[in-house]
Amino acid sequence: MNFGESLQALRKECKVTQEQLANYLGVSAQAVSKWENGSFPEGDLIPKIADYFKVSIDYLYGREGRRATTEQQIVNELSAIWREGGTQRELQKKFMDKVHRLLWGLQIGSWKTSCDYYERPVNETADVRMSSAITFDEGFSYMRLDKNKECYLFLRKPEEDLGFERWFRDTTDVRKFFGMMADQDNLRVIGFLYTLGIGELATLSTIEKVTCVAKEKIVAFLDYMTRELSQDGEHVVMEVQLVGNDGENQKAYGVNMALGGLFVGIFALADSYVHPPQGYTMQNTCKEHSWADRSKLTECR
Repeated sequence: MNFGESLQALRKECKVTQEQLANYLGVSAQAVSKWENGSFPEGDLIPKIADYFKVSIDYLYGREGRRATTEQQIVNELSAIWREGGTQRELQKKFMDKVHRLLWGLQIGSWKTSCDYYERPVNETADVRMSSAITFDEGFSYMRLDKNKECYLFLRKPEEDLGFERWFRDTTDVRKFFGMMADQDNLRVIGFLYTLGIGELATLSTIEKVTCVAKEKIVAFLDYMTRELSQDGEHVVMEVQLVGNDGENQKAYGVNMALGGLFVGIFALADSYVHPPQGYTMQNTCKEHSWADRSKLTECR
């Protein structure tokens, strides 16, 4: 089928009139009629038509099978948000709300008897702590549902012989990280850096003045964060050299926005662990084996 034939077939199958489709696209019914008889819509309307009928663009042109894959449909729905009207902040909220609903859908879908989507429960701050958990031999998924403390974790079991045991093996660097974070002064420093906006940096003297932490301790902590912690990779804390009016260099620090959420996520998960749920809105446990093989933990460090 060509484009016009595909469009007409989809419209009739979905019992949509030319007027209804035209209203959705912001065009006239005559325009839709012309498309079905050989002409083509403007390029920016093609994705909207595909999203409307939940098919791929290639399908509209007769180049592939009936429906887009589930993954492609998700991409279509999420990307369509950015083409809606509204401020950037409003669109971001719509995007994150949609992702949150999709994650809840993954939790529901772990039951083989599940057929329909239903909204996740809304738990107020004062309510009993509730979560959703999927515990399979092949992976783990945990969704915290408390209002303003929502988080999501997905772990897929590694396919190699060494499964979840790998996370218990060489923990030297991880234990040092938690040791650094257990220091309240260090948390005060990193907490202040997280108050800085995009492009904002703070000098050592500013950090010292605001946090009331000794400069020597600040230097030691930031040296760990910008050098040892990164191990030649991305830096969680950024360090730049500033040239003063006197020609002398001084260092300034900020947060790498691309990695910033990881740090918050660590504390969100830790809080979920030390304040475990008092109940589960949904729990699917189908695990036959222990989390780790004792024989594989002999080299733990």
